[in-house]
Amino acid sequence: MGWGDSDNSIEKWVKQLKSNDPTLKSLHILSFRVVTPSQFASLFTALAQNKTLKELYCSGHALDTNAVEQLSEALTLNDTLESLNVGNSEFGSVLNGKLMTILCEGLAVNEGLVKIDLENKGLTMGSITTLAECLKKNERLQNLNLSRNSIDDTSFPEFAKAIPQTNLRELNVSMNSIGPVGARILADNLGKLEVLDISDNPLMEGASALGHALATNQHLHTLKMMSVSSPEQELSLPPAATAENENEEENKDGELEEPAEEEDDGRSVHGNSLFEAILASIDSNSKLTHLWLDSNGIETSAFKQVENLAKSSLVDIRLRRNKIDDKAIESLTKVIPQSLVHLELGENQIGGLGLWKLLSTHLHYIGLFSNQVGGFSDYPDILPVLTQSGARSLDIGCNKVTRQDMEAVIEILLGQGVPHLKLLEIGGNAEEKDKDAWESAVGRLKEIREDLEVAWKRLMSGEMNEPGPM
Repeated sequence: MGWGDSDNSIEKWVKQLKSNDPTLKSLHILSFRVVTPSQFASLFTALAQNKTLKELYCSGHALDTNAVEQLSEALTLNDTLESLNVGNSEFGSVLNGKLMTILCEGLAVNEGLVKIDLENKGLTMGSITTLAECLKKNERLQNLNLSRNSIDDTSFPEFAKAIPQTNLRELNVSMNSIGPVGARILADNLGKLEVLDISDNPLMEGASALGHALATNQHLHTLKMMSVSSPEQELSLPPAATAENENEEENKDGELEEPAEEEDDGRSVHGNSLFEAILASIDSNSKLTHLWLDSNGIETSAFKQVENLAKSSLVDIRLRRNKIDDKAIESLTKVIPQSLVHLELGENQIGGLGLWKLLSTHLHYIGLFSNQVGGFSDYPDILPVLTQSGARSLDIGCNKVTRQDMEAVIEILLGQGVPHLKLLEIGGNAEEKDKDAWESAVGRLKEIREDLEVAWKRLMSGEMNEPGPM
């Protein structure tokens, strides 16, 4: 793989492309390298007859008309290249979209590309329309990334209507401005899409249309609709590993206070409707396996038809940053399909009862970061045995789990509870004053279960607000 680490790299790559060097299969030209449009033109000219390069990534670089003409010409001749990412954040808008038009002329007849990444390319309504017409002619392209392009209900509907006439299997339109109109039109034009990511768009009342579409759709296996129920874009990304929780404030004693509950901006209304639509449709859908619905304000009241999940083929459900409590978990755990192994429920309102209900299932991964499960040791008479638990990985970080709770966990494991557990994420619970006691408790835990990894020390309470691996 070439990364561009010397001044004569362009000349070297041109020679490799012309000679069909079998070692040059992937070429990444990083955005901080200074490469002129004329140098790119030379590179693209050499690409035309190349039979070895599979992946070309040169995002973030400005291109001129000549360079894009050479690339377009190369695409008419080259059927080896499979993945392409070119252009900077003005690529789709510069010269009134002329560069995009030129690129699409070659892309329309290309017979090799499977994936094209146009994230953050400044696509306009005109360039989106040009791309849609191009894709109708291209019989090979399957994977398209259009995230971060300010696509909205003005530019997206006509593109969505073209999807059934394309060969697209995977579409990413996350982090745009698609609203209810675009969502409804897309719901009627999913075509052969197998993977759809429409997260971080203000779909609002239009989101439920996509949920209802699952009743008859037999192509989608992955649907990502995180943060789609609010008019304001709230990126569904976890906080950086070193970032402090900006919502936490110190009180007069210097202690961290809990963040104030945010005022509901209508998110729950649309989030509930979305989840209800999915539940109403999922019993007749045998294809969907991965469903991501983080940050939609989904409440327990939306679980009325949760029994339909039992008939689904879902493997992975993510419901992070919603408003789900123990009552919803009690209903959910009665109908979990055998196919489901990964359940992410971080940053909800789940307590100790919900924890035990989830651990009593066959689930392999249970994510409960920043919920309310701490304090379960106060009720020793109701602590379960959990010898039939299927859990391999459990995240209960930042849950106000006490040292006494840890002692209760040890007792459960002593009784052969949660027999398959390999990773326990419990960081962000131990207070500094209890560090030695926690050290002792974790030591005992490892003596009981030598194959169990316990992550706790690196996340002392109040130090960070970050989930475990997903």
